Amino acid sequence: MYISDVEALTGFRYCNICHRQAFRIKDPNLQVSMRNHIKKCQKNNGKIVKKVILEKFAKPFVPHILSNKTYKYLLANNLTHLFKSTQYYITYDIETLEKKVNEKFGDSSQVIATLIPYAIASTVKSANGTHSFYYDIRTDDFLDKWLEQLFEEAKQVKKDNKYIDETIPQYFEVPVIGFNSAKFDTSLVFKNLKSKDWTISKYLGSTSIAKQIVVKHKQFGVQLRFVDFKIYTTHSKLKDCVRDFGNGTYKKDKFPHEFININNYMEELNKSEAFPIEAFNNQLRNKKLIEDKYKEYLVEAAKFKTRWDYLKHYNILDTRILIEPIDFLINLMFRYKVDMLSNISMAQCANAIKYAMCYNDFDINGDYNSESTDKSIEITLCYWRAKVESYVEQDSKKGRNSSNNITINDYDYFKQLFKNQRCHICNARFTWKNRPTLDRIDNKLGHSKDNVIPCCLYCNVCKANRDENQMKLMIQLKKYALFKQLPMTLISDEIYRIVRRGITGGLSTVMHRYNIAGETRINHYEYNKENKCVCSVDSDYVQTHVIQLDFDSQYPSIMSSEPHPFIPYTCHTLYMCGQAIEFISATTQFDQNRCKDLIYDTNRFSNDPQVVDKMLLFIAEVRGHIDEDYINYCIDFAPILRNIDINTNKETIGEFMYNHLVEHKLPHDIVERKLTNLVDTNNEIMSFNNYYLWLLIDQFHFIVDEIVSVTTFSKHNNFNSFVKEFMNIRQQAKADQNDGLAQFAKIVLNSSFGGDALNSEKYSNTRLLSAEKTYLQHMMSNFIHSTELNEELFAVQVDKENCRCNTSFDKTKIHIIQLDTDSLTLAIAGDSNKDYTQGFDAIINDPEFYNKNKEFFFSENGKRKILGIHIEKYGLNCIALSPKNYIINDEIVLKGVILDQNPQINEQAFMDNISNGIVTTAINTTLAQRKGVMSRLQMERNAITGSMTKMIALPNQSCLPFISNISADKYFIK
Repeated sequence: MYISDVEALTGFRYCNICHRQAFRIKDPNLQVSMRNHIKKCQKNNGKIVKKVILEKFAKPFVPHILSNKTYKYLLANNLTHLFKSTQYYITYDIETLEKKVNEKFGDSSQVIATLIPYAIASTVKSANGTHSFYYDIRTDDFLDKWLEQLFEEAKQVKKDNKYIDETIPQYFEVPVIGFNSAKFDTSLVFKNLKSKDWTISKYLGSTSIAKQIVVKHKQFGVQLRFVDFKIYTTHSKLKDCVRDFGNGTYKKDKFPHEFININNYMEELNKSEAFPIEAFNNQLRNKKLIEDKYKEYLVEAAKFKTRWDYLKHYNILDTRILIEPIDFLINLMFRYKVDMLSNISMAQCANAIKYAMCYNDFDINGDYNSESTDKSIEITLCYWRAKVESYVEQDSKKGRNSSNNITINDYDYFKQLFKNQRCHICNARFTWKNRPTLDRIDNKLGHSKDNVIPCCLYCNVCKANRDENQMKLMIQLKKYALFKQLPMTLISDEIYRIVRRGITGGLSTVMHRYNIAGETRINHYEYNKENKCVCSVDSDYVQTHVIQLDFDSQYPSIMSSEPHPFIPYTCHTLYMCGQAIEFISATTQFDQNRCKDLIYDTNRFSNDPQVVDKMLLFIAEVRGHIDEDYINYCIDFAPILRNIDINTNKETIGEFMYNHLVEHKLPHDIVERKLTNLVDTNNEIMSFNNYYLWLLIDQFHFIVDEIVSVTTFSKHNNFNSFVKEFMNIRQQAKADQNDGLAQFAKIVLNSSFGGDALNSEKYSNTRLLSAEKTYLQHMMSNFIHSTELNEELFAVQVDKENCRCNTSFDKTKIHIIQLDTDSLTLAIAGDSNKDYTQGFDAIINDPEFYNKNKEFFFSENGKRKILGIHIEKYGLNCIALSPKNYIINDEIVLKGVILDQNPQINEQAFMDNISNGIVTTAINTTLAQRKGVMSRLQMERNAITGSMTKMIALPNQSCLPFISNISADKYFIK
């Protein structure tokens, strides 16, 4: 049986390129719509290519101000002393029962049970104090009754959070906070969040994880904003969060969740005796309750008449213990004028703190005028014509008389006017970076010659909201950003594309897979220029131990601009980018020379601040390679880290690994895009920032074969104070044994990195649609997924269309085992008469150099420092099969596997894979959504495969980098 006429059945005609977009056959614009869509499909091979919508002109990037309308208003009106944090909120927690289903899905997975809510509790924090309420399954429609009381309680919370002066823009949504609720609790109450009395007005997240849901009461207008506290912390467990951020008032209790199920809950909870110790066995985490912890439970359980009463106590306690951590973080963030609960993530909060410190001496009345050195603008006739037509269109839309408007014939007059005059608001000269427009004197009249004065585009837009104070604030913020050379938004699609391509992620790779003390020889690689081949060569030195190094606060160190004597450039400092200045396309000889002047600028080595101050940072798009005569200098760790397409065939990855993949039915003969390390740009154009390119040229003899473009940026070091302050806070807190404050400082430091580069390009939209509109959305090419929330409401997920070096170590006695973004594991051939804690002692060949400079790198006494490293662990052996898959000292790192549930993942499993290629599977049991229902899922997956395709693996377990034009059969063991 088959469908002979899909169009007749569905009433839709489908695109024959993407096979996803549908068009109504009865649509009178069918042909035009299809023709426009097919043009786009042909151009993009049927894929959605998102267009990122950029600003029309550069604006200051000030998230701590512009992302909070209340603080922005108060700052503009010199009322920041009135600013307050959102202090009052409601917490909640749901308890669930399991209903066994044992339903299979996929090839090797099954739903063991679905979860049914049977108790829910909340604690309200208001100006009058805290109180709690609770409902359970013994009450009819208990979730709806909980929501009814939630709205009632929210009235007072909303009132307590309000500003007395109601003219102040403010947020009226009441935060309702759970822990792990985005993944768990909210999915359990989805069907109750829409009724005759209330409805979902806003949804942020995917169909399986709701980061934020806003529910609005139809009668009262009260809005509840459901958020997950985990977005503000890195803790995965509530008890750890309470331990670090609480003050010790409350402590999480124990409850036998798996023991109580849909079949026995009424019988078991009606009992008055305490639960037996066996009831607390946790199969999900493969753990049992120890005797001392059980005794603690017995003391607490004795206070309650029945198990129902203990359940109520336990459920409410989980909501009360959240109060202290929430308040702790609210108060810490407010020190930097950041209102935590008005932000949707810790990254957003941390980024706001970072920029708040950059602008800490900003004064709305300050003098930040700085004269631009750019040439004054001379507008073209084309530019002027577009302006004239735009003014006529504006006036016509507003019903203003345009008969006396400026015309094309006024070109010469206004060309001289823009060249010689300045913006009447900010007094800035007009340049091609600061383009002019005309501001009307009398806003009731049109753009006549006697009713306009010159104004820059930025000021004109700022003035449009008719608020003089807000306009002044925005203009002063721009002047301050330019004065301090702070980041501003991108306005060029070309520059955005170049910057976006440079975001590669962090490298995780393996260089030597098998490293056993007393057995493995230190191994190095050699490139043979004459024969165009690569060899893996064992030395005479035998490994004695392994050392794992960890970089101290790597992310904040990168953006700290902290001077370091071993940084050879720009006064020993790595500056950060500010505003984009110019995109230079190297299409002419003149522009080629300009690009070369920037790339090979000898001032990069200058220690003169006045010289360095005039330099620009840049990103260069180039194709190149390491000079063949110097490949052996860096082949043990190829220095070009970039994503490339890797074809996992025998010719590319080599016979050894290819045969392993085929034998064990692992993916092969496919193209994978992976981040790896190279000695050339793979015959591709790649982008490098100035510091990276200078390092490649100066230290690794990189030869630039082709220059495509250079994009220049201003520079700054304004993040230094932020990094120093929070590093000091963390160190002092650890010294004072204040774990909460130390953890907060660590989270802020790490979360703030890269937050200012976030955009929605990789995000999708989640729309709330009716059943009918959901059906129609299924016909659209951008449809991804839908989840039924209740009978008439669906969450529909759709894609978006718019959006050389001195060293004191003997390198012949070291080889790299594996590395991650901020860690490095080394095999050391040390003193065989000492244990593995000997560190680097036996391989130091220049003690004077080492002792003189070690303080610039190594942290001591547990203290972390900017641009520092420390020894994380020692060991005898390390087997590293693939990225993020290794074992040291019986400590296993294996991404995607719950180790507590899989005891078969052990040292022997690693050895079996190395020796015999045996693939070990794992079964993860976890709680997650399945078809919109919260369930206990059991999923089988390959755990230890030994697949390593981002380099060429040889039978001696060494992994060598790809080199352009050298196939895998030219890689040998020597």
